[in-house]
Amino acid sequence: MNLALGVDGGNTKTIAVAADLQGRVRGIGRGGPSNWEALGQKRAAEVITDVLTQALAMAGARREEVLHAHMGLAGVDWPDDGPRMGGALQAEGWQCPLTLENDGFLTLRAGTPEGHGIGVTAGTGICAAIVRPDGEKYFYGGFTDLGGGYDSAGYALHAVVRAEDGRGRPTALTEALLKVTGHASARDLVYDVHRRRYQISNTLLNRVLFATAAKGDPVAVDIVTRFGCELALCATNLVRRYALVEQDVAVAAAGSRFTKTGPLLFAVFQREVLSVAPRARVVLSDHPPVMGAVRGALAGCGADRADVWEEVKRSVTEAGWLREDMGQADEGERDGT
Repeated sequence: MNLALGVDGGNTKTIAVAADLQGRVRGIGRGGPSNWEALGQKRAAEVITDVLTQALAMAGARREEVLHAHMGLAGVDWPDDGPRMGGALQAEGWQCPLTLENDGFLTLRAGTPEGHGIGVTAGTGICAAIVRPDGEKYFYGGFTDLGGGYDSAGYALHAVVRAEDGRGRPTALTEALLKVTGHASARDLVYDVHRRRYQISNTLLNRVLFATAAKGDPVAVDIVTRFGCELALCATNLVRRYALVEQDVAVAAAGSRFTKTGPLLFAVFQREVLSVAPRARVVLSDHPPVMGAVRGALAGCGADRADVWEEVKRSVTEAGWLREDMGQADEGERDGT
C-alpha cells in the first residue's frame, strides 16, 4: 500500500491523516500542540511523529509505504524554519520526502475548488495566505494584529467594563456575561479579576460575544463587524497585491471564529471582500485544514486529480473522523492557526 500523509500541526492540537493514492482515508492520529517555537524542535518532532505513527497503525501500514508527507505547521514562518523542523523530523526516522509549510496554507488547499487562491484562517490567532496557480505562494501571520480569539474575547470584556464605568454604551453583553460567571454586578466581576485572580476563558467570552451579537445587541454586533472587516482586509490586501480585483479568485474562510460562531462574521467578511473583488468566489470552508495537507501530500505523489480529491472528501465524510474539526463540535475547539 502506497500512502500520502497530511499533518496539521497547531498551537492547540496536531492531526495526521493517511490516505492511499486513490483518495481513500486509511488512518488518523491526534495529539497536542506541535509549535516548535513553544516546545523546541525535538519535542515538536516527537509530537508529530506520535500522531503520524497513530495514523499508520490505523492504516495497517509501515513508514516505508509512505511516498510523501505534507505538513502545515504553526511556527514555520521564515525560510530557515522549514529546514530546521525537517532536520528534527529526519532525526525521528522520517526519510520519505517531506513538504513543510505554515499551517495557514492548508485553509486554501482544503477550501478552494482548485487548491489555489486565497485563504483566511481565524482561530486562536489569524493568518492569511495565497497560493497562485503556478505554485507561487505567500502568507502573513506574525504581523497580523487583530481578528483572532484572543482579541475578540478581550474586546467583549472591555465592552462590559466600559459600559459599567460610562466610557461605553450599555450592552446586553453585561447581563449575559454576569449570568454565565455568576456575578451580581460588573463591579464584582472586575474586583474578582483584579483581586482574586478570577479568570474568564476566551472560549466563554467568545461564546457570550457571538451569542449576544446574534440577538442584535448593537455593541456586540459592532465588535463582530469590526473583526469581520479586519479579516476581510487580510484577503483584499492580497487581492490588490496580486492584481486580482477583476479575477474570479477563490477566497476561503476557515477556523473556529468562522465555523463555530454563527453566520454574522462570515457575512461581514463576504460583503467586504466582494466590495473590492466583485467576481471573487468567497466560500466558507467546510473542510478542516488537515485535508489541505492530505491534498498537498497527494500532489507530492503526483495524484492530485479531481477524482482523487472527490474521493478524499467522500471517504472523510463516510469515516466521520473529522466531524469535530468541521464545525460540528463546541465553539471553543480550535481549528489549527
